[in-house]
Amino acid sequence: MPIIKKFDDIEFKFDDDGIKFKNLITKDDLVDSRVTLDYFELSAQKNLIIENSENDVMWIQILSGLINIEDTIIDHNKIIFIKGNKNIDCGAIEASNLVITKILNYKVHEKNPTDNFEKTINIINWGNEPILKSQHDDRKRVYLLSETLADTDSVKGELIIYPKDTSCPEHYHVGAEHYQFLTEGNVIAVLDGKEYELSKYDILYNFENENHWFYTKNSICEFVEFFIPGEAKTIWTQTTNVCTWSPIGLDINGEKPSRHIEKHVHGEGKNI
Repeated sequence: MPIIKKFDDIEFKFDDDGIKFKNLITKDDLVDSRVTLDYFELSAQKNLIIENSENDVMWIQILSGLINIEDTIIDHNKIIFIKGNKNIDCGAIEASNLVITKILNYKVHEKNPTDNFEKTINIINWGNEPILKSQHDDRKRVYLLSETLADTDSVKGELIIYPKDTSCPEHYHVGAEHYQFLTEGNVIAVLDGKEYELSKYDILYNFENENHWFYTKNSICEFVEFFIPGEAKTIWTQTTNVCTWSPIGLDINGEKPSRHIEKHVHGEGKNI
């Protein structure tokens, strides 16, 4: 059964330094405890110390505001990806909201034995990644995390943008579990034929082989989705609506992207 977490139903907690946070996905939510997701609100000039262990990977996504990490200014167009034993000091330059995701024991999800297991910190400028447009509608996709971007195949992440009155075909995934975290707007998730309305900062977690699709009405929708592990096969219940994505030659800021990604069917692209 899919897991739905409504942001407004989750209570805020406070750490020892008075920082507000919510546990959106906990180790107890999943049988194998593969991933956790936490939301933080930092006031200006507040510092959040984050610890990552030897066997985990972690990424920090800025939802609003500006963060200073290791003397680098991080805005919402960047993701900080950490592999291995590392402590990170996040300093809020201004009031900032962010989410932090961890894959616990990430090496069990690695498909490539030659991947680098050394500890690293990587600033990924996804705001300069190419926009891909759906062949069948006006949805757009931007890759956030991938083996090319993060040097691991334990996770693949994407931003999906739905205009108003837009839908995707029904499908399911084999080989990975994944979650969606809404960053803007509202969407209807249809899960095995039953409809659920999701709003900003809500979470949907899908296991393997669970049919799902989405549609918008009078609101746009943006969500990030992350697959764990990164390699998964997408199966469409109607093969005539297979999702094919093509580059439009621009990044999310309307500039020339940092690289080119070939037209591909979701889950089958190369050098992503």
